[in-house]
Amino acid sequence: MKKLTCSILTPDRYLFEGEIQFAVVQAYNGEMGFLVDHAPLISELGIGEIRLRDQKTTEYFIVEGGVVEIRGNKLIILAERAAKKSELDKKDLEEKLKTLLDQKQREIKAFSSEWVKLQDEERRLKARIKVASR
Repeated sequence: MKKLTCSILTPDRYLFEGEIQFAVVQAYNGEMGFLVDHAPLISELGIGEIRLRDQKTTEYFIVEGGVVEIRGNKLIILAERAAKKSELDKKDLEEKLKTLLDQKQREIKAFSSEWVKLQDEERRLKARIKVASR
Protein backbone atom coordinates (compact mmCIF):
# COMPACT_ATOMS: atom_id res chain seq x y z
CA MET A 1 0.00 0.00 0.00
CA LYS A 2 1.33 3.43 -0.97
CA LYS A 3 1.84 5.98 1.79
CA LEU A 4 2.70 9.63 2.20
CA THR A 5 6.12 10.58 3.53
CA CYS A 6 5.52 13.32 6.08
CA SER A 7 7.83 15.79 7.82
CA ILE A 8 6.90 18.45 10.36
CA LEU A 9 9.65 20.98 10.99
CA THR A 10 9.96 24.16 13.03
CA PRO A 11 12.89 26.59 12.92
CA ASP A 12 14.57 24.73 15.80
CA ARG A 13 13.66 21.04 15.40
CA TYR A 14 12.13 18.11 13.54
CA LEU A 15 8.81 17.30 15.18
CA PHE A 16 7.82 14.33 13.03
CA GLU A 17 9.32 12.22 10.26
CA GLY A 18 7.56 9.14 8.95
CA GLU A 19 5.07 7.47 6.65
CA ILE A 20 1.32 8.01 7.00
CA GLN A 21 -1.86 7.15 5.14
CA PHE A 22 -3.77 10.37 5.71
CA ALA A 23 -3.20 13.88 7.07
CA VAL A 24 -5.48 16.73 8.07
CA VAL A 25 -3.75 20.10 8.34
CA GLN A 26 -5.04 23.45 9.60
CA ALA A 27 -4.61 25.76 6.63
CA TYR A 28 -5.11 29.51 6.91
CA ASN A 29 -8.76 29.35 5.84
CA GLY A 30 -9.82 25.89 7.05
CA GLU A 31 -8.79 22.27 7.25
CA MET A 32 -7.19 20.45 4.33
CA GLY A 33 -6.95 16.68 3.95
CA PHE A 34 -4.15 14.85 2.15
CA LEU A 35 -4.15 11.31 0.77
CA VAL A 36 -1.71 9.44 -1.48
CA ASP A 37 -1.42 10.92 -5.00
CA HIS A 38 -2.75 14.35 -3.95
CA ALA A 39 -2.21 17.05 -6.56
CA PRO A 40 0.82 19.29 -5.92
CA LEU A 41 -0.08 22.18 -3.61
CA ILE A 42 1.45 24.84 -1.39
CA SER A 43 -0.70 26.60 1.21
CA GLU A 44 -0.33 28.89 4.19
CA LEU A 45 -0.95 27.32 7.61
CA GLY A 46 -3.26 28.75 10.22
CA ILE A 47 -3.53 28.10 13.94
CA GLY A 48 -4.92 24.70 14.80
CA GLU A 49 -4.66 20.95 14.81
CA ILE A 50 -2.74 18.55 12.60
CA ARG A 51 -3.85 14.91 12.54
CA LEU A 52 -1.59 12.26 11.04
CA ARG A 53 -3.16 8.83 10.58
CA ASP A 54 -1.63 5.47 9.79
CA GLN A 55 -3.43 2.11 9.93
CA LYS A 56 -3.69 1.88 13.71
CA THR A 57 -3.04 5.27 15.28
CA THR A 58 -3.64 8.99 14.94
CA GLU A 59 -1.00 11.46 16.11
CA TYR A 60 -1.99 15.00 17.07
CA PHE A 61 0.02 18.22 16.82
CA ILE A 62 -0.67 21.92 17.24
CA VAL A 63 0.58 24.27 14.52
CA GLU A 64 0.74 28.06 14.62
CA GLY A 65 1.50 29.45 11.19
CA GLY A 66 3.86 28.41 8.42
CA VAL A 67 3.40 26.60 5.10
CA VAL A 68 2.45 23.13 3.92
CA GLU A 69 3.56 21.58 0.64
CA ILE A 70 2.63 18.29 -0.97
CA ARG A 71 4.29 16.98 -4.10
CA GLY A 72 5.06 13.45 -5.24
CA ASN A 73 3.53 11.88 -2.10
CA LYS A 74 5.82 13.97 0.13
CA LEU A 75 4.02 16.16 2.67
CA ILE A 76 6.19 18.85 4.24
CA ILE A 77 4.88 21.06 7.02
CA LEU A 78 7.16 24.02 7.81
CA ALA A 79 5.66 25.54 10.93
CA GLU A 80 6.49 28.81 12.64
CA ARG A 81 5.58 27.10 15.91
CA ALA A 82 4.35 23.57 16.55
CA ALA A 83 4.16 21.00 19.33
CA LYS A 84 3.19 17.38 19.86
CA LYS A 85 0.07 16.60 21.88
CA SER A 86 2.30 14.97 24.53
CA GLU A 87 4.10 18.30 25.08
CA LEU A 88 0.87 20.13 26.00
CA ASP A 89 -0.41 20.42 29.57
CA LYS A 90 -4.18 20.86 29.41
CA LYS A 91 -4.57 22.11 32.99
CA ASP A 92 -1.82 24.70 32.57
CA LEU A 93 -3.31 25.88 29.27
CA GLU A 94 -6.80 26.20 30.80
CA GLU A 95 -5.38 28.29 33.67
CA LYS A 96 -3.57 30.56 31.20
CA LEU A 97 -6.79 30.98 29.22
CA LYS A 98 -8.78 31.84 32.35
CA THR A 99 -6.19 34.44 33.37
CA LEU A 100 -6.17 35.91 29.89
CA LEU A 101 -9.97 36.16 29.73
CA ASP A 102 -10.10 37.79 33.18
CA GLN A 103 -7.48 40.32 32.11
CA LYS A 104 -9.26 41.03 28.85
CA GLN A 105 -12.58 41.69 30.58
CA ARG A 106 -11.21 43.94 33.31
CA GLU A 107 -8.42 45.97 31.83
CA ILE A 108 -8.51 46.06 28.06
CA LYS A 109 -10.42 48.47 25.84
CA ALA A 110 -12.16 46.63 23.02
CA PHE A 111 -10.41 46.76 19.63
CA SER A 112 -7.26 48.38 21.05
CA SER A 113 -3.92 46.93 19.91
CA GLU A 114 -3.60 45.16 23.28
CA TRP A 115 -7.09 43.67 22.82
CA VAL A 116 -6.14 42.36 19.35
CA LYS A 117 -3.00 40.71 20.80
CA LEU A 118 -5.07 39.08 23.53
CA GLN A 119 -7.62 37.85 20.95
CA ASP A 120 -4.78 36.18 19.03
CA GLU A 121 -3.36 34.59 22.18
CA GLU A 122 -6.86 33.39 23.15
CA ARG A 123 -7.20 31.68 19.76
CA ARG A 124 -3.80 30.00 20.19
CA LEU A 125 -4.63 28.78 23.71
CA LYS A 126 -8.01 27.38 22.63
CA ALA A 127 -6.36 25.50 19.76
CA ARG A 128 -3.72 24.07 22.12
CA ILE A 129 -6.42 23.01 24.60
CA LYS A 130 -8.32 21.25 21.79
CA VAL A 131 -5.24 19.21 20.86
CA ALA A 132 -4.34 18.54 24.51
CA SER A 133 -7.88 17.22 25.07
CA ARG A 134 -7.55 14.52 22.38
